[in-house]
Amino acid sequence: MPDVLRTFRFQLRPRIAQEHSLDRYAGMLRWIWNRALAEQQARRERAEKYAGYASMCGWLTAWRNAPPTSWLREGPVHSQQQVLKRLDKAFQTFFANVKAGKKPSYPRFKKRGDEPGIRFPDRKQFKLDALNARLQLPKLGWVRMHMSRQVAGELRNASVTREGDRWYVAIQTLQPGVLPAAEVEPKLGIDLGVANFAGLSDGRLIEPLAALKAQQRRLRRYQRSVSRKVKDSCNRKKAVVKLRALHKRIAQQRNDWLHKLTSGLAAEHPLIVIEDLRIAAMSASARGCAQRPGKKVRQKAGLNRAILDQAWGEFARQLEYKLAAMGGALVRVDPAYTSRTCRVCRHEALENRQNQALFACVACGHSEHADINAAKNILAAGHAVWASSTNPDACGGVVRRAASARTNRAAPAKQEPTVRQAVRNAQHASAGILVLPGEEDVK
Repeated sequence: MPDVLRTFRFQLRPRIAQEHSLDRYAGMLRWIWNRALAEQQARRERAEKYAGYASMCGWLTAWRNAPPTSWLREGPVHSQQQVLKRLDKAFQTFFANVKAGKKPSYPRFKKRGDEPGIRFPDRKQFKLDALNARLQLPKLGWVRMHMSRQVAGELRNASVTREGDRWYVAIQTLQPGVLPAAEVEPKLGIDLGVANFAGLSDGRLIEPLAALKAQQRRLRRYQRSVSRKVKDSCNRKKAVVKLRALHKRIAQQRNDWLHKLTSGLAAEHPLIVIEDLRIAAMSASARGCAQRPGKKVRQKAGLNRAILDQAWGEFARQLEYKLAAMGGALVRVDPAYTSRTCRVCRHEALENRQNQALFACVACGHSEHADINAAKNILAAGHAVWASSTNPDACGGVVRRAASARTNRAAPAKQEPTVRQAVRNAQHASAGILVLPGEEDVK
């Protein structure tokens, strides 16, 4: 079993002098990025060939030795070289996108507060004293930190980043791989939603945290305070700091809640099945264009905000790597029609979904909470996918849909009806009126 990389992240507790040094090092890295990017643009205007990472390292040596920029020698050289390596990778990605006909993303200049991380790529460049909860960094000495857990594995590299007024370090280690679970079948299916964060196939419902919604009034007040201040004034900068701190607090609350939830689920079940949702398409704006303006833009914007507040993508990411660390796996299935298919008789109809919470099959009369019914359908689909992935001769679905089948729009089958929509659909059905796809109310 190959070894795996794992990252441990802690908050640093630097002294005032060390914090000033970190600020200066971060400013140096931002200057190097911008200066190298300007040199690349100048070469492009002169119709010269792109200079790779080795050439940019030569520029860095000249800048460190030149009298006007000799202050760069006060910073760690390995971290400065890593910035040039990241810039080279950004250019290589740009060239690959242009060659593939994709939308290119040209590297941008970094402004103050958007400095790249201070990365130490070699384990010889730093030392970890876990007993005293401190880390030794080049030209900084020993820096204290909040160690919430022990670091396991062989040290590989460390990266120091700033978020607001706090500094964090991410220590990457190499650990032995865990053998995957053998002869184990999926035991849990999860249906993600907005009214309920998730419905589990074992009958449990998980209420959403809705961290952004809980702070909506305060967030609106802080945003209004920023808009009323004079641009570039000291009062505006103070208001921006408060607004940034509130956004950070919301993100931390959501991340902490997701980590606790995914850790518990991964400890209970080795194989979990979820939907392969296209979140970017589901949360796309309905604004349209001048020629074809959208409908119900405000309602769709509220739904998009609620979807992104749930952080389904981050939930799946955390669940996937935590299951892999325990020898399990995360199985993704196609979400189409899982919310309106009866798990008993397999009858699929839009009328089965009476409202947000109630599922009542019009064919066999089976009734159940809609999210629980969908979760059990997802689990059944996961069994077929897992059987086909472990046994190629078995009949079953595919783990992921083909990339060519993906579209820019979310599948309408995932949309769950509101009470008003369900009543209207029932009235139309009794009157013999056909409701075309896309004419239903947005969830």
